Amino acid sequence: MRRWQFAYDNQIDDTAVSALCGELDILPATAKLLWQRGYTTPELAGRFIRSEDSYFHDPFLMADMDKAVARILLALDKKEKVMIFGDYDVDGVTSVSTLYLFLRSIGISCDYHIPSRIGEGYGISIGAIDNIIAEGYTLMISVDTGITACAEIEYAAKGGLETVVTDHHECHADIPNAVAVVNPKRPDCPYPFKELAGVGVVFKVITALRMRLDQRQGIDGNPFRSICNEYADLIATGTIADVMPLIDENRLIVCMGLSRMEKDTRMGIAALLDIAGASKTKRITSSTVGYTIAPRINAAGRLSEASIACELMLCSDEKKAMSLAQTLCDFNEQRRAEENAIAKEAAEMIAADYDFEQNPVIVLAKENWHHGVIGIVSSRLTDKYGLPTILVSFDEEGMGKGSGRSVKGLNLVDALSAVSDTLEKFGGHELAAGLSVKRENFEAFCEKINEYAREHFDHDATSLTCQADLILEAEDIDLRQANELFLLEPFGTDNPAPVFVICDVTISDIRGIGNNKHSRITVTKGERSFGCVYFGMSPEDASFKKGDKADVVFSLEINEYRGVTTPQINIRHILPDRKTVAKYDEQKQLYRSVKNGMHYKYSDEIFPQRKEFAALYTYIKRHEKRGVFTLPELIAQSGLTGENAICKLKFMIDVFTEMKLITVDKTEDDFEVKYNIALRFVRGKVNLDKSILLQNLRSKQEK
Repeated sequence: MRRWQFAYDNQIDDTAVSALCGELDILPATAKLLWQRGYTTPELAGRFIRSEDSYFHDPFLMADMDKAVARILLALDKKEKVMIFGDYDVDGVTSVSTLYLFLRSIGISCDYHIPSRIGEGYGISIGAIDNIIAEGYTLMISVDTGITACAEIEYAAKGGLETVVTDHHECHADIPNAVAVVNPKRPDCPYPFKELAGVGVVFKVITALRMRLDQRQGIDGNPFRSICNEYADLIATGTIADVMPLIDENRLIVCMGLSRMEKDTRMGIAALLDIAGASKTKRITSSTVGYTIAPRINAAGRLSEASIACELMLCSDEKKAMSLAQTLCDFNEQRRAEENAIAKEAAEMIAADYDFEQNPVIVLAKENWHHGVIGIVSSRLTDKYGLPTILVSFDEEGMGKGSGRSVKGLNLVDALSAVSDTLEKFGGHELAAGLSVKRENFEAFCEKINEYAREHFDHDATSLTCQADLILEAEDIDLRQANELFLLEPFGTDNPAPVFVICDVTISDIRGIGNNKHSRITVTKGERSFGCVYFGMSPEDASFKKGDKADVVFSLEINEYRGVTTPQINIRHILPDRKTVAKYDEQKQLYRSVKNGMHYKYSDEIFPQRKEFAALYTYIKRHEKRGVFTLPELIAQSGLTGENAICKLKFMIDVFTEMKLITVDKTEDDFEVKYNIALRFVRGKVNLDKSILLQNLRSKQEK
C-alpha cells in the first residue's frame, strides 16, 4: 500500500451535511460519513442510526422453505431421530448450535455431527452418512454446507436417510436432489436478500418453524422477536465471523445480537469474553466478535474438533464453560504459532523468485502445512500484497487441500470454476474458497488460474492504494468524535469502520511495545500531539523514522485504562505526505526521461559528485550487515541536496550496480521501496569514470 485515496468519489454536499448536524446534533465528520454512505437526509440518517431502516423478510419467500418446514415438523410428529450436519468454522458452529437448541426446545430428538477438518475434510462424506444411517437417523439437516453434495445426498436417500439442505454458499450447475434445498443463492430463489450467513439461513428456518408452530397452537406472537431474544448472540457471531455484508437483515440481527451480548449473553460466550480479558468492556462491538470471540471458536475446528466449540456454545454449567473456554484460548495460541511459522515459510518462498507480473494469483504449496491454518495465512498474504492468494498443503498420498482468499475484482469461485478440470472439488464465496487438487495437477492448476486472472483481473487497480473516508484535522480528534462513531455500528462488509487521514504530521517519537512486536508512536501537528498505536509494526521494521513528515491513515477508537477514557489512534498505514509523493512522482519521471536521452542543465544538479559517491558507498559499507535501506535514508546519509536529489541517487545506485560494486534487489519502483543492497567483493580500486552510464549522463549535461 503506497498511496491513499478517498473511498468515495462523490463531492460532499455541505448544505446537506449542515442539516444532518443540526437535526441530529452530531459533529461534521459523523454527518459526512453518513452522507457518504447514502444517508443524505436527517430522516434517512436517523432511521439508520436507530436501525429502523432494516426489517425481517418473510422466511417463506425463500425457495423450498415450505418443504423444509413441513419435513422437520413431520419428524417432530413421528418422533424421528434428526442429525444436524455442520461445518467446522464459526458460521458452522453457530449454525449447528442454534438449530440444535431450537429443535430440542420444541421436542425433536436431535444430535449433531461436524466433520474433522484433518480426518474427514470439508462437507458431507459417504463415510459420515454410513455412520448416521447405522445409528438410526432418518432425517439429516445440513447447515452451512451441503449445496454441492449432490452424489452424497443421493447416496443417503438410497439408504433411507432424507436430507434438508440449508446453506448459503455459491451454487454449482446442479443442486442436490434433497427433500428441500434452502439457499438464497439458488438461481430460482426469489428471496430479496441474498447475503445471509449460514447461521442467517438457519435463523430463517427456525423463524418459519416458530410461525407454523404458533399457528398450530393458535398463538398470535412475534416469531422474529422471540427467536432473536433467544438466539441473536449466536446468529450475530456467525454473521460477523463469516464476513457477511452488514446491511439489510444482517445489520438488524447483528444489532440485536450485540445488544444481547452486552446484557445477558449465553454462558459460553461470556466465558470466552472473560478469559480473553474483554468481559469488562462497556461496549461489545463487531470488532469484539471478529477479533476476540470468533478466532477462539475457529481455533477448535482448525487444530482439533469443532464439536468442542459447539459444546461450549451449548454449555449451561459455569465451571465447565470456563474450562472449555480456556481450551479454546489455548488452541488459539497454538494456532497463532502455527500461523506465524507457515507465514514465514510462505514469505521466504515469495521472496525467493515469485513473478508477480506473470502470476497475479499467489499460489504456494508445501508438504504438511496445517490445513486448519493455511486459510488465515492466505488472508495475511492477500492483505500484504493486495493480490489473491491460495495456499495448498499436500499429504503423503499426494492430495492437496487448499484455502484461498481474494480481493475485489476477482471472484474466487468463478476463477476456480474456470479451472475446475484441474481440481477434485472446490467451493466457497467470492472472496474466500477451499479446494482439493492432486499433486500431478497442481502445476496445470497454477498456470490456468493465473491465465484466467491475467484476462479478468486488473491487480494494479487494487494493490497500490489504501482507502480513507475523510481527512481529520488535529482539532477534530477528540473523545466526542470517537464516541459518535458508535452511532454507525455495527461495522463490517458494506458498512466498514471509518478510516481517517491526518495529513502532514511529524513523527516525533517511536517506541516498541508488546515485546517490540508493536509500536507506540507520537505524531505532532501544530500545537497538538497524539499518542498512536501501530499494531504489527516494530520500530525496527518501520520504513519511517523520528522526524519524518507523513500522512497517517488510522481508525479512531476509545481507550479505557484505569478508569480514564481517551481517544486512541490506531494506525493502519504511515505514508509519505502528499507533497513528498508528488515530488517523488516528478523525480521518477525526470529519472526516466534523462535515462531515455533527455538533456538537462548543469544547474539541475543531476550529475553526482565524487564526494557524494564516496559518502554513499561508505554508508552502505558501514551498515552492510543490516542490508536494507530506504530511499530517504540514503539521500540524507549521502549528503545529497537540491531539488533533484532523488533522481541523482537513482543514478548513483545504477552506477554502483553497473560497476559491480553492489547488488540491489528491489521489486517496486516507488517511494517506500526498501533497497536490499549487498556489497560485492572487488579487488583493488574501481574507477567510476569508466562507467558507461556515467559517461552517457555527463554527455547529456548542458550549461
